[in-house]
Amino acid sequence: MKKIEVKDVITLSDNNKYVVCSKINYKGENYLHLIDLGESSNIKFGMEKIIGERISIVEIKNEDLIRMLIPLLYNEAKEILDNLEEQ
Repeated sequence: MKKIEVKDVITLSDNNKYVVCSKINYKGENYLHLIDLGESSNIKFGMEKIIGERISIVEIKNEDLIRMLIPLLYNEAKEILDNLEEQ
């Protein structure tokens, strides 16, 4: 089973391709910030779910959870960019 990582491109059930912009582990769950490659205003937040031998992404629709995750995902993305600039 291949783990989903930042910069991976994945296809969701809407048949659009998304890039993983940031990923965090919060309370034992992996959360993702996804941006549609074809339409950058199409942003999704998801959670990894392991089903059998596959990793699936479940879209998060809970606005309170999304508001709580946004600063955490932003800080992770900022740290990745800062590290790239230092190299």
